[in-house]
Amino acid sequence: MKHLENKIPDAFYYTKKYKEKESMTMKQKQNVRENNKADGCGMTKDQMIELMEKINRGRKDNLESRRSALNTLVGAFPVGGKVFAVVALDELHIDESYQRTLQNHVKIIARDWNPTKCDPLKINFREDGNLYVWDGQHRLEAARLRGIKYLLCDITVGLTQEQEAELFGCQGMGIKKPDPYDIFKANVCAGEEIDTAIKDMCDIYDLVVNRNNKKAGNLSCLTLARDIFKRGDGEYFEWVLELLHKARWNEFPQSHCHRVVNSLYEIRKSSEEQNEFVQRKLITYLKKTNPDDLLINATIKYPQFKDESKKLKLFLLDIVNGDSDPAGEVVGKRNRFIA
Repeated sequence: MKHLENKIPDAFYYTKKYKEKESMTMKQKQNVRENNKADGCGMTKDQMIELMEKINRGRKDNLESRRSALNTLVGAFPVGGKVFAVVALDELHIDESYQRTLQNHVKIIARDWNPTKCDPLKINFREDGNLYVWDGQHRLEAARLRGIKYLLCDITVGLTQEQEAELFGCQGMGIKKPDPYDIFKANVCAGEEIDTAIKDMCDIYDLVVNRNNKKAGNLSCLTLARDIFKRGDGEYFEWVLELLHKARWNEFPQSHCHRVVNSLYEIRKSSEEQNEFVQRKLITYLKKTNPDDLLINATIKYPQFKDESKKLKLFLLDIVNGDSDPAGEVVGKRNRFIA
């Protein structure tokens, strides 16, 4: 087995090397981390079996777990430089010294369990003879809540506790998670109800859902739009888009950003009986101004508020009530609207 020792990746001696390089720059540390990760997780199945046998040789503790882990590894299958195994959940352990505290969303994962969305857990066989999950404890707990007995795992052998913690901390580095606008495109393609409804409504009013609020014709408040639809207020959202379209605000950047859409939405919520009158008044005024000037005027009149949406709402209510109408139109008391 002497030749095997030469095959053991340097990653397994990471802790010692790290202490010797405490003075390295962050960039150098990152390079070492990536190299060690690649080595430690790139062993073949046969190398893993040899290493596990070497670790277990002469050990008299935890024999049942050691035998079970070896049987699991023997039955594993290599794919694309990784080794996968179907593992019984009662054989998996969590090291709480570096893992997060279980979050409440584990119950949501369990409730909405979808096997196709459950990525393989990442586990490691340590010298103490146990298999530790270093990535996937919430999926593990959710599966247990569902009564699931086995899960697919991506297995490594011989990493130390410190190396597991290092890998856990490096999760997601170099990976850009999809933002709400990326998810929106996927949801529309999949026919998801709310995002599809938003897309259809935006198509009617010549708008594109896009995070860039500096480009005219972009709706850049997707999260707000979703919240409005979730409240069952899709009709109010359309009222806002229709108002801005008739005011020809599609020509302006930032015309459909959060502060504008939210202020108009809040006004619409409170104008159930007078919404047509309110919309006409606002269309008349907005045709004479633009998003930048509107914010400036609202800030001058209501400097005490930091919330830009609130400033716009109050200022536009003044317009509706005739209190700040530049054209000098005064709305009689019978038409006066107060939100």
